[in-house]
Amino acid sequence: MRMTSGLLAAGMLALAANGMARDEVRAAGVDTDQVTVWNRFADRLMALHEKQIQGRKIRETEEFGGYARMPRFYREVSYYDVDSGRLMSRIQWETEHPDRMHSIEVYVYDSSGRLLRDYMAWYLPKYRNAPRATTINLYHYGHGVRGWRQFDASGNRLYERCNAWAGDQAGEILVELDEDELAEALSEKNSIMTGELYLRCFGDIRASAGPYLNPH
Repeated sequence: MRMTSGLLAAGMLALAANGMARDEVRAAGVDTDQVTVWNRFADRLMALHEKQIQGRKIRETEEFGGYARMPRFYREVSYYDVDSGRLMSRIQWETEHPDRMHSIEVYVYDSSGRLLRDYMAWYLPKYRNAPRATTINLYHYGHGVRGWRQFDASGNRLYERCNAWAGDQAGEILVELDEDELAEALSEKNSIMTGELYLRCFGDIRASAGPYLNPH
């Protein structure tokens, strides 16, 4: 199964579906208060990518993609560690500006080879004042489940999901909370977050992005 950020995929599909109408692209601009923070986050992801592949034997694969009105907008390069076979990062480079990054995803693994955290930043094809989307995903494994918690580069808690990781239920979603549901649950004294299943899924994942706001 291809590893990719759900938010990145959703954003790209939305733009492709609406043909990137000019008014809608402008309306999707990032708040000016985020510009410095989110651009710095994207720069640090590039630095983390370079740090992770340094000294490793890397296999690169590439494919081209884009949007309804720009079908060959980017060249997507995936970087694999040859020794482990793990995907280390994936970067989309603009075809007309080969040194300009359109999106970046970076993956960090634990000593057992399980995904520990991943990061993403993605710019709109136009009006690149700052990334349109950023994510930090933190993962937990244990007791037959895998939980993950998502933040953006401003530290906002966006999404949580827990899947069965083994047995007959493998792949089944056990817990899923979007941003609004999270806000509601966090404000309740007797919320889903006090339940045994929730604690099993997310017990040791940080409640805030903390040091991971600086990926490098």
